[in-house]
Amino acid sequence: MSEYLRAADRFGLDYRLLPALSVRETQCGRTEVRHNRWGYHSGRQGFASIEAGIEFVARVLSQSRLYRDKPLHKKLFIYNPRPAYPGEVDALMHQIE
Repeated sequence: MSEYLRAADRFGLDYRLLPALSVRETQCGRTEVRHNRWGYHSGRQGFASIEAGIEFVARVLSQSRLYRDKPLHKKLFIYNPRPAYPGEVDALMHQIE
C-alpha cells in the first residue's frame, strides 16, 4: 500500500484511485496478467513489477494529454467508457476510506 501512497502524492492523485482500479479490474490482483493489476490498455500492457505498474499508471492518469486536467469522473470514463464504470470505481474508492 505504501507504493500506492507514494505514487498518489508524487502525481497528485487521490490515494484510493489505483487500489480501487485494482479491485475493479483484477479483483485486487487475483486475475492480473504480467503485473497489470489495473486493466491498463485493456489488460494487454505488461509491467516489470507491481511497483513499475503503479508508477506508470499513476503517471499516465496525471500527466498524459488524454487524462491531464480532467476531473476524476471524466478520467474514469476515458479509462473505461462503459457508462457505469466511473460510478463503480467511485463506490470502491469510498469503501477504501
